Amino acid sequence: MVDSSPYGCYSSQHVFEGRHDTGVDEKGRVGLVQRYREHFADGVTVLKWDKHLMVMTPQNFEIVAGFVAQRLSFQSDEGVKNFFNPKLARDRRYFFGNKFDLSFDAQGRLTIPKTLRDSLDLYSDVVWVGCGEYLELWAKKHWDADCAQWEQAGGFDRLFGDEPAPSSPSALDDGPGGMGSA
Repeated sequence: MVDSSPYGCYSSQHVFEGRHDTGVDEKGRVGLVQRYREHFADGVTVLKWDKHLMVMTPQNFEIVAGFVAQRLSFQSDEGVKNFFNPKLARDRRYFFGNKFDLSFDAQGRLTIPKTLRDSLDLYSDVVWVGCGEYLELWAKKHWDADCAQWEQAGGFDRLFGDEPAPSSPSALDDGPGGMGSA
């Protein structure tokens, strides 16, 4: 069967696209549009990432965790050797220590733990951003600042230009606390 998706590599029915501005209530609950919620029937995996949350299905998290485990698992010589690397120990701690399993309530709201709300300023105005196979949840002010930084760095000109892609996980420096940081 040929994939007729405009993206080629994955089915468009599983693509998270667009932007949705909303708010967080006083109990830390944030709603998500129905067309996205239906993809989270098996639960929601959330990773704290730099200045936002990465929100994905448990199945997609397992794929990402498998990639991380290749470098850090005790089941391989490389993983055992990497156990003694302080940078990779911090990466392991940051990655797995900032993973949360959540679920939507009957009204389609996700309750964001207070520790995440505090560290990412996820109060009042927030933005859901579709990123293909996962979503991001940003405090609106951090989203606006990140967009301005992206535009200042060249925006789409850089994305579609002839420059080689940067080696960091994001198009821009992922800042303090990101996986690209030491």
